[in-house]
Amino acid sequence: MLPILACVAGIYVGLHFNILALLPLTVLGAAAYIVSAWANGQGLLDSITAVLLPILTVQVGYFLGLTSRPAYFHLRSRLNIWHSERV
Repeated sequence: MLPILACVAGIYVGLHFNILALLPLTVLGAAAYIVSAWANGQGLLDSITAVLLPILTVQVGYFLGLTSRPAYFHLRSRLNIWHSERV
């Protein structure tokens, strides 16, 4: 479930933010997971290896969001049809 949520978060970041938005998201997410796992008694090396899969899926989702950005904006503009007030 965590890789799927990480991929969806990466797609959202890829669609709505620029290139430097992924680095703080990845660092803060990894640090929060490692501190949480360490506080629960899990080893540091185990928690670092467990965080690699979500980091990779965030990266994949981010690149999916970047590559689908033009199609997303085109679809979004098609769904927001405004009525013209021209005579």
